[in-house]
Amino acid sequence: MSQPLQSQITEERAAELRRRLSGVEQRIQAATAASGRTEAPGLIVVTKFFPASDVLALTRLGVDQVGENREQEAGPKAAELAEAGARPHWHFIGQLQSNKAARVVRFAQSVHSVDRVGLVNALERAMARRAESEPVEAPLGCYLQLDLRTQASREQNPDAPRGGAEPGEMIRLADAVAGSAHLRLEGLMAVAPLGEDPAPAFERLALLSSALRERHPGAVQISAGMSGDLEAAVAAGATRLRIGSDVLGRRPGLR
Repeated sequence: MSQPLQSQITEERAAELRRRLSGVEQRIQAATAASGRTEAPGLIVVTKFFPASDVLALTRLGVDQVGENREQEAGPKAAELAEAGARPHWHFIGQLQSNKAARVVRFAQSVHSVDRVGLVNALERAMARRAESEPVEAPLGCYLQLDLRTQASREQNPDAPRGGAEPGEMIRLADAVAGSAHLRLEGLMAVAPLGEDPAPAFERLALLSSALRERHPGAVQISAGMSGDLEAAVAAGATRLRIGSDVLGRRPGLR
């Protein structure tokens, strides 16, 4: 029989997570003040490759928003947390194949990587099938992932796996999500392009968000900013930050 999840949390690890989380929260507060904002963006702690016991420890520290990149890891982890009595809001933030949509909607309440109409349709079908067999408390939150690379960046880093739809596809994607019965359009998501100053990219994202809200006023969320560029994201108006290593440390097995 496996060891109960709670008993897998050592005092040392719990203290480390508390210290790291506090440091990130202080950075967010400082960035919020520096940008003149009155409300800090929400923190999504990205727990990929870390055990469910770490997620449980974080929930005990007040974390209620958790991000995962891989369906095959996230599903079992969410089940372990639920069995331990913890039910954070799970954000799926990795690239998603349409044939995995049904698995993702079993545990995730939000998907940040919606980048094509085919995926919108797959998520809608998966949510509709789920609603036929069990109560569904809310629509699936969908963030449109946009590719913010400049032409120069694409030429310099042609193989960079950043993902996302072209900005010109934004409205078509948004309309598809908004027209779905079981999906809710939350807003936009993007990753700062490799090799570029993140500030201009996040400023472009803010402008795109403004344009999106003209057509879909409820799509107010901007998911941007990670451990290395959260200050630039906060300055540009991000409402959700996706922070992993600065809270959890080095990924297991990495030195």
